[in-house]
Amino acid sequence: CYGFEDPERPHLLEWYFTDEIEVRRSSKVDHKSVMLNTDSMGSSTYLRNKDVQVCCQIRAENSTKVIEFTDVSEQSSMINSDEEENDDSLIVCLRVDIPGISTSFIDNMSEISYERREILFLSLTNITATFSQGRDGHHEIEVLLETMQLDNHIAEATHPVMMFCPENNEGEPFLHLSAVRRIQRNCSTYVFAYAALRMLDMEIFLDRRTAERIARFVQPLRIASEVKNEAVQDPRRWISKLISKMASKYSNPNLTKASRNVEQIALSANSGRVYFEHLLLHPIRLSLTFTQEFTEWNSVTEGLIIFQIIRAAASLTDAPLMFTSFAVDHAFESPQALSRIIYAHYTSQLTNQIFSMLGSLAILRPGGDFLANIGNGVKDFFYEPINGMMHSPGQFLEGLEVGTQSLARNLVLGISQGAANVAEVVNSNLTTLTDKEFIEERNAHRRMLAEAINRGTKTRSIADSLVQAGSSVALGMKSGARGIIDQPSRYASEHGTIGFFQGVGKGLIGAIVKPVIGIGDAAVLVMQHVSEVTCEDKPVLRNPRRLRRALPLTSVGHHQVLQLIPYDDVAAMAQKIVTGGESFKDIYLGHMNLKNDVIIASEEYLWVIDRSDRKPWCLSWEEISHFAMQDNGGVRISFFSSMGLKSLLLQADGGMELADLYRLLSMQISKMGNSPIDSSSVDHDSMYVNNRLENISELNLPGILCKQEHHLFGSNNKRTRWMSLRSKEDIDVIEQCFARVKCLGSEMPNFFVALDQEAWFLIDAWSHVYAGLNSRHRIAAGVINGTGVDIQVKMSRVEEGGSPCYCIPSLEYDHDQNVLNPGGGMIFFAWGSSPSLNQAGKVFMCIETNTFMLNLSDRRSRSTQVVPLPGYQVKFLEKSFDDGGWWAKYWILVKKSS
Repeated sequence: CYGFEDPERPHLLEWYFTDEIEVRRSSKVDHKSVMLNTDSMGSSTYLRNKDVQVCCQIRAENSTKVIEFTDVSEQSSMINSDEEENDDSLIVCLRVDIPGISTSFIDNMSEISYERREILFLSLTNITATFSQGRDGHHEIEVLLETMQLDNHIAEATHPVMMFCPENNEGEPFLHLSAVRRIQRNCSTYVFAYAALRMLDMEIFLDRRTAERIARFVQPLRIASEVKNEAVQDPRRWISKLISKMASKYSNPNLTKASRNVEQIALSANSGRVYFEHLLLHPIRLSLTFTQEFTEWNSVTEGLIIFQIIRAAASLTDAPLMFTSFAVDHAFESPQALSRIIYAHYTSQLTNQIFSMLGSLAILRPGGDFLANIGNGVKDFFYEPINGMMHSPGQFLEGLEVGTQSLARNLVLGISQGAANVAEVVNSNLTTLTDKEFIEERNAHRRMLAEAINRGTKTRSIADSLVQAGSSVALGMKSGARGIIDQPSRYASEHGTIGFFQGVGKGLIGAIVKPVIGIGDAAVLVMQHVSEVTCEDKPVLRNPRRLRRALPLTSVGHHQVLQLIPYDDVAAMAQKIVTGGESFKDIYLGHMNLKNDVIIASEEYLWVIDRSDRKPWCLSWEEISHFAMQDNGGVRISFFSSMGLKSLLLQADGGMELADLYRLLSMQISKMGNSPIDSSSVDHDSMYVNNRLENISELNLPGILCKQEHHLFGSNNKRTRWMSLRSKEDIDVIEQCFARVKCLGSEMPNFFVALDQEAWFLIDAWSHVYAGLNSRHRIAAGVINGTGVDIQVKMSRVEEGGSPCYCIPSLEYDHDQNVLNPGGGMIFFAWGSSPSLNQAGKVFMCIETNTFMLNLSDRRSRSTQVVPLPGYQVKFLEKSFDDGGWWAKYWILVKKSS
């Protein structure tokens, strides 16, 4: 052997063989020797002596390389014929072209329904895989990937694209993998003569919200076994089991058994090795952008180290990460060992580049960009004329012109980019002085503008930029002006007099700061347009490949789970409408295309879009009273308004479309005000009553002694600016109303009208009894007995408020028995305390009878609910609310179930 003492020299093996008979005849035998390179796996040499031919080959066997001598005399003719063949001729060639592969990452672990969604979307396009086998005993594998992109669909994420691969002019694929495998007979070890991997530049965009969401998403994957689960859930029990197991196993050690185990472990660690004659991983260049932002505190993730690291990280902008190539020859390692070596190679380079990333801090970006642009301009201003002067006077003048233009262009570019970056930083700090609603509205507006800019098919003109800048200024002006009026009223309703002054201060600060932020956002848009026009490079558009996947919910037993369906672009567009362009926390359930309208059902609202004007109109499910099938093939939806029940007619085309519409509306029937008790079955009696709620005189209620006039409860809800009251004391007003209502009876044809007027009188009068900064929240709830039996009021109390619950009954009330006779009516009234910093002044009323239990709030709330007792049904005739949340008015009809 030659060269084994020097690693730099090739390792050669000289070998020969002789005939045993010749050796016996003569001590001196002339022999012919050949050289064999032992570094190259699969290398072989042949030697012939008379009629015997021997092959010496280097091959892999389990964990090491072996030298194998084989008598190939019988195969010599075949070997010679194979050598004469053309090595490039192919036995088989297989090529697979895949237009694209998409993978959706769906997070269904959260308990919050709107967070169960598609969070990431990986898109791989134009994949080409080629496999070929030649007569020389080689397998050639090549995989090409043209583009890869990872879209970010996490709620309120700053960057819509998480991983982006810029296009290159040469048309090179983003990922190129090639490998050549050498086949060895009677050997299971993989031997690769060549393997290489090349990846083009990649941009990575992260923000704090995205990083924390992904960390929470992958955390359960790290706890895969039952042992690890037990270690997390009950660490003391797991430690106790582990100690007892180790004590029982190693209390009486068996040295012989231990040695065998060690040998077996060593053998398994070395087996399965892969040999690479040449392995090359090309350099990798990444660009990292990380945006630090404020997010709500989460106790679940507070103690984990990864989240503490994320929250302590600073914002970075286009931080370069460059990794050198990894090249090795004659590598013979197990995949685990080789992966550890490669991992150490890249992690060591990453740690060495941490300090160099400080120059990419977002706070240093304005000055850095300005100096970089000015530096490029100054360099071109001096070097271009010098380079031209070295050739000819004419090229000197051309170089002077080019250098001057570059200096002027980079000067404008540096100033515009610097001004835009400074304005962006100032605006980000000023938004902390505003309210949460404005921050969310501004973020939604910026996302909408960014999407409009990125998806524009034509070059953006200065007029387009000025229009977008004007919309930002208008947003700041409108929000500032609205805050002067809304903030004092809202804070006063929650915290009283002190809250009023607090709201005035908030409104005044917002009136100054919000327009400044709008002007700053407008300046950023204009400066960015100037930078795009000035810069020679075209702006790179980073758009998501598609909209977020719509995942409707389906009911499984008593639970709602996500329904995995193929991607539907129409459903995704409907989901975008429901979420307001990912600005609202709502969930898409389903949609339908009718002849005149488009119907979209979400978790919170029912959306109706008229095809003629394309304007969306929505109703919360709690605002809907009921819906009913019509004889003409439509569905009539009745909903509550501040003026009573109103209806909307949806026209379906055919029985199938009508059935689908009914099924879509039934998904949230339990949230409707007058939903049936058992929403899984058809309640014909409940449907009959629902169809006559707008005119209950048609129901022929038992106990009603006279035919009642047609009346819609809530139709008299009209505020009076001036009201003449005998006294403005609250008790006096209650007593006046009590005196009038106790004289009303069902023998009067305007009985329902008069009861509704008295209920509204209390609501309206309280705006005069408690006016200005002393305003109070109030609830008026009326009950009509249509059961035919007595209703006993067991309890009526105010759970939250500043007054007792006053009961104002009609003539049909028996004060001795404390029961409401059939056909009678009763008004319950209560108000809250004066709002202050310690209490919001809300009102919450509870009523319990022998026919129903009722909980009522002074504003739109899911806590408002009615529970009818067996044998009875309760229907809301009216649910009216003040837009400012100051009052609520209810009318309830109680009937027997048939």
